[in-house]
Amino acid sequence: MISFDDIDKYDRQYDLYMNYLCLVHNHIYYRNFYILNQENIPPKGEPTLVIANHQNGLMDAMALLHTMFKDRRQPVFIARGDIFKKDRVAKILRFLKIMPTFRTRDGNVDDVRSNLGLFNRAAKVLADGGTIVIFPEAAHQHGHYMSTFKKGFARIAFAAEEMKDYNLGVKILPVNIHYSNYFSFQSDLMVTIGEPFTFEEFLDMYKENHDTAYHALIDKARARVKELTPDIDIPEYYNEIESLTQMMSVPLLRKKKLKVNYLPNQKDAAMTIIAKIKQYKETAPEAFTHLMNQTRDYLSLLKKTNLNHWVINRKLHIPSICLRILFLLVTLPFFLFGCINNFVPRYVTKHFTDKVKDPMLHSSFQYVIGTLLTFPIWYLLLIAVVWIVSKHFWIALLYILLTFGTAFLVHHYKIQLKKLLAIFRARYIRHSDDYKRLSELNGEIEETMDTLLF
Repeated sequence: MISFDDIDKYDRQYDLYMNYLCLVHNHIYYRNFYILNQENIPPKGEPTLVIANHQNGLMDAMALLHTMFKDRRQPVFIARGDIFKKDRVAKILRFLKIMPTFRTRDGNVDDVRSNLGLFNRAAKVLADGGTIVIFPEAAHQHGHYMSTFKKGFARIAFAAEEMKDYNLGVKILPVNIHYSNYFSFQSDLMVTIGEPFTFEEFLDMYKENHDTAYHALIDKARARVKELTPDIDIPEYYNEIESLTQMMSVPLLRKKKLKVNYLPNQKDAAMTIIAKIKQYKETAPEAFTHLMNQTRDYLSLLKKTNLNHWVINRKLHIPSICLRILFLLVTLPFFLFGCINNFVPRYVTKHFTDKVKDPMLHSSFQYVIGTLLTFPIWYLLLIAVVWIVSKHFWIALLYILLTFGTAFLVHHYKIQLKKLLAIFRARYIRHSDDYKRLSELNGEIEETMDTLLF
């Protein structure tokens, strides 16, 4: 196994590389990013163990690395050991300051036994005043819910305190990562930082029984992260509750006269809706079940008719439709230019991404492959070809800038086109029995939710 002895040492090459990734991550891949309560981050030099929910593969690590730390610190990440199996990949991950932790299913007995040394190395980073970032769920979840916390982070925290005779004062920093869309380029990202906490109350317990102290810290830590997280912890009705949060967030924000297209407001609305639905389940279980069944029927009909929720019972004004058509017609030449000139990197990126079975890793592959390989290489080749053909560098530069700009247009054009087609389809079937039933269910569901929320 490769050495992690100096993984927390400042690396200038790493710093330069991260500047490039940060630029792409914050200003190209994501449309907007928000970081709340940044003042809660302990100063550089204080031993800090960051714990966060885990939903979106590598993008979760990038979200924390590229938004949280303005003091240029280089935190060390802990990741599951199975991704370190190939030597070439392991060397790249080591360069990115990522250490493995092995579960029984990740490797052989020797791998699992190596955890003790790896945990001690991570604890040494904390003991030296460094920052460790870990996702205690140990695997990304497929939606807005939290899994159980594994005890790896607790082992590291207590081991660090033990190294300094229990006088280190490790700060544990709870964080929530939230996305407007897991999979889409140009979506929004939000990082909410909770208040750091210590665990002195468990140190005597740890001296008596390690496992008891681990579980006590796990319970405290999970509760702190859960406070920041939209947690749909009713798995049998996850899809229904998730859909209700999407349906009712805009009406709730408008009722409160808050900005609708602001992700922090959307997240607060989702947490309010989830809390109200959970309360409804406790106080009126039969009515709750009826609401869930209605929502399930509604979602099934939406799928059957190939419609989106936002077009149901929507006033589809002809002038508005004409403006949408006009926009698409005027921008069509730029859309075609963008499609043609960005086809190769988009196709190659999608080709590799589609081979990944876990959909929650798709955005990670899109980001990594697109950022590091396909788009940079293609743009360099394209600028060279245009320069040679035109014999003018400024023409090649303008061509690349237009190609780059229309890449964004292609993405947003497709969204607007899908919306227009959805409007046409809704108008086409609005007199059908399925649409009438959708309209009825929509009204009944919103009436129930209005009663809960308002």
